[in-house]
Amino acid sequence: MSYLLIYLAMLLTAEPELAVKPAVELTYRTEPGRFYQLQSRQGDEWRDVGYAVKGTGTAVTGRHPAGEYRVTTPSHQWVQVWSDEFDGSDLDYAKWEKEENNYGGGNFERQAYRTDPKYCVVQDGLLNINVYRDAHTTSDGKTQPYSSARIRSQKRGEWQYGRFEIRAKMPQGEGIWPAVWMLPTESKYGGWAAGGEIDIIESRGSAVHETTGALHFGGPWPRNTYVAHAFTLPKNNAADGFHVYTLEWNRDEIKWSVDGDLCKRRTKDEWFSEAAKQNASAPFDQPFHLILNVAVDGRFFEKTTQRADDLPASAFPQTLQVDYVRVYQWAE
Repeated sequence: MSYLLIYLAMLLTAEPELAVKPAVELTYRTEPGRFYQLQSRQGDEWRDVGYAVKGTGTAVTGRHPAGEYRVTTPSHQWVQVWSDEFDGSDLDYAKWEKEENNYGGGNFERQAYRTDPKYCVVQDGLLNINVYRDAHTTSDGKTQPYSSARIRSQKRGEWQYGRFEIRAKMPQGEGIWPAVWMLPTESKYGGWAAGGEIDIIESRGSAVHETTGALHFGGPWPRNTYVAHAFTLPKNNAADGFHVYTLEWNRDEIKWSVDGDLCKRRTKDEWFSEAAKQNASAPFDQPFHLILNVAVDGRFFEKTTQRADDLPASAFPQTLQVDYVRVYQWAE
């Protein structure tokens, strides 16, 4: 990588091609498509300041404490562009939006997604999405026997390709369906599932010895199709402790891993777009955003005997815990 040194102090002048106003305002130029990482000197070390920025051809300006800085141009590596470590006392609404609806995901699910604080709690460095046996009726008369939460990064965080890391601990109740997944923000190729869907993590109730992942694509429902896989965890199950779930996605392939073990690799000849048959990467060549939720019952359990109603009252809340969500992109 190459470096541009920046020294910020009250009376210092700018290096060539940099504009530094007294004390803390820094400006540097960018080239389209190239990543830039601001770093500050901490003792004998250089440490990243914020996330890597993808150049657009315009200048980047920011205010920083006085000190010694440099801008690096990383290459041939993953660079972090977004994350949530859930270190606060509430959900970060600059990164996530809570959804509210009583109709689940159209899979005969039995939960209402609600925005009340009890269903989505950030505490002790963890995001907790809680399912309660709370019946909820909407103004149109639709009633669901369970209540949960669904959050999404739409318009707050969306990416075309990248590496997505989620450290999480699954619930283990019958009929409980936690998921981390992605949808296209604009759905260029049509309605679901023509625009594509990427399922990073799905856990099937009490079958916590495995995790599943899937891609949905093709045409709009009912002309859609999918490919899916299941991966058996070699050691502790998904509810006994935290595991790191990773998805790597580029124009040619999508890969799933758990704790560094490869689960499944899909190549572009395994998916297609009804609306863009000449584009082998479609529909997975558009910006997608993240969704985290916990559903209850539904089609995901249609070949099992699992049912959330069989759980005792003491089993609630059922909770998906997330330690962090981190997003990286590849610097060429």
